[in-house]
Amino acid sequence: MLYKDVLRFIATQPRLQLETWPTPMMPMDGLRRALAAEGPCPKLWVKREDMTSYGLGGDKIRRLEFAFAKVREAGADVVIISGGIHSNTILQVSAVCARLGLECEVFVTRAKSVTPEDENDAVNVMVCLLHGARVHLMGTLEIPEQVTSDRADELRAEGRRPFLIEPGGTSPYSTFGAILCLEELLEQIREKGFTPTAIVAPTGWCGNAAGFLIGLTLLAASGGPSIPLYVFDTFGKDAAVPARKRIMNIVTECWKLLGLSGKCDDSLLYLSTDFAGQGVSHPDARAVEAIRFLGCKEGLLLDPSYTGKCMAGLLHMIRNKVFTQKDNVVYLHPGGMPAMFAMRRIL
Repeated sequence: MLYKDVLRFIATQPRLQLETWPTPMMPMDGLRRALAAEGPCPKLWVKREDMTSYGLGGDKIRRLEFAFAKVREAGADVVIISGGIHSNTILQVSAVCARLGLECEVFVTRAKSVTPEDENDAVNVMVCLLHGARVHLMGTLEIPEQVTSDRADELRAEGRRPFLIEPGGTSPYSTFGAILCLEELLEQIREKGFTPTAIVAPTGWCGNAAGFLIGLTLLAASGGPSIPLYVFDTFGKDAAVPARKRIMNIVTECWKLLGLSGKCDDSLLYLSTDFAGQGVSHPDARAVEAIRFLGCKEGLLLDPSYTGKCMAGLLHMIRNKVFTQKDNVVYLHPGGMPAMFAMRRIL
């Protein structure tokens, strides 16, 4: 099965369209001008996945279009989701539930690295409450999978029809949304008349990274260009499973779901864990500098948990002359802005 065959297959799968697509791809001329004053700088582009309409949560809605198709198929009347205090998925799930008239229960996990100040500034949790979600604050030793499963059992015993959405909205099936995002981006690139030297993206729950890697691998195998995918892990020490394994686990299962033979290798994946800071809610000084730099030079807002860390990695690559002036580099901005307000004390 080739790249176009996979796109046709995905088009036959249940999907509940929740957003107006496409999101724009734009040049980052202000950033390039600032970096060119320091040394050689490639042409820079940004895919504005931050410009979606649900709860300031960004691109997670792409995966949720597939997840909520399953919710509707199941005839569910209450949706359960777990996530950290700065999770963008929990706020988008609560927003979609509000729109669809479904009850939503959010279980907020609390990593050991999270401080009382983080919890006091949990804007994402506030947004969930504004959408009418019932929010449960979990203890640091509680296991989210067990707690949410137990709650689903309780609801079933009451005659309800609960549906559990995976953390990050990430599953092999919902990863189809990331593959469609890649195709949307590639179409915009074709319209601009260039082939990217690299696509750069952050990763947490790894749905985007997995979908992009599958799509890029199939594109190359179908006679298209081989486009490297540079991914920067944002979870760091807060993750129970290393980033590469998280990505490849999803890739393997999604590959099977697509009916593809063999396996997807990771030869196009360049993964860095060097900019994750001290955990999800703890960016280092380089991420803070990147957020301020982009705000001043490009007028683009990033958050400390995800996008700021990835941009710090991209700036490091440019300043170390990984790319030439003739190169075209596309930065995937997955959005998720509430954490920027939550962690304003460090910005």
